[in-house]
Amino acid sequence: MEKISQKISDVLGDVPVRFEVDGKEYCIYPPTLGRELILGSLKKQLNIDPERAKNEPFEEVIKLCEGNKHVVLRILAYSTIRSKRDIFNEDLLKERESVLNNVDIKDLATLFFTVITNTDLQDFIKHFGLDREIENRRKIAKVRNKDHVVTFGGNSIFGGLIDFACARYGWTMDYVVWGINLTSLQMLFYDHTDSVCLTKEEWKAAHLKEGGAVINADDPANMKLIKSIFKD
Repeated sequence: MEKISQKISDVLGDVPVRFEVDGKEYCIYPPTLGRELILGSLKKQLNIDPERAKNEPFEEVIKLCEGNKHVVLRILAYSTIRSKRDIFNEDLLKERESVLNNVDIKDLATLFFTVITNTDLQDFIKHFGLDREIENRRKIAKVRNKDHVVTFGGNSIFGGLIDFACARYGWTMDYVVWGINLTSLQMLFYDHTDSVCLTKEEWKAAHLKEGGAVINADDPANMKLIKSIFKD
């Protein structure tokens, strides 16, 4: 519990990983959506061995740093630059790569390991039981009566995540993509408060697992809460 609490604090505080090269401090910053999309395309160039990455993760990272050092340096350069403006500054990127190129290969591997093994989202989903809630949402969507209801959109990251955050919180697209760390953005998406009213038939058909609040509609004491749901 203490470990999760610290992780939550670090994510909410946007806490970077600090390190030194030649007496100067640098930081590996938590990824934003925009930075992660850039890093994703670079990671595809590494040809990571999934089996070795699972069984001997650090050894695989050492191999990547030795065999694909130019890609590793570019990924680390992006990860140690914070602002959107600086991320697209090619001269600054090359300067950062030059600094990191002087780091011992094992230390470089340690830094790279930090960048590619962020498990915060998976840890939060498991700890808070969001995996059960995601599965329940899927089951509800499958059995719920949708007569005369047609849904469009939500087929890409634009409609599925960015539009959600902009519409719900009033943020600009630029802030969603570059201003908030990705783990916070994803947790807001997965753990946002929502309520769905089901018929008895739909409830039985869904075979719902535990997770989420169940409101007894037959209980008069819950009438105020039920009315507030429909009002929202």
